Amino acid sequence: MELEELEPSKLIGPQQDVETVESWADRNGLTYGVARAWAMKGVLPTVKLGKRRMVNSALLRTWLLEQEWTA
Repeated sequence: MELEELEPSKLIGPQQDVETVESWADRNGLTYGVARAWAMKGVLPTVKLGKRRMVNSALLRTWLLEQEWTA
């Protein structure tokens, strides 16, 4: 039996846990400039992979859920 390579396009759900700031902004209806500013100010949780800064959507979802419980 041959193992199939994991492809992000085959993942179930509307998003992946880590994505570029540009794709995150596009998916959420924001301009790249706004999303980049949020990332640089620490409003969006990011991780640097090589030269690219990626939005950590899993961490953002966790934080948002925690805010819901405290509200």
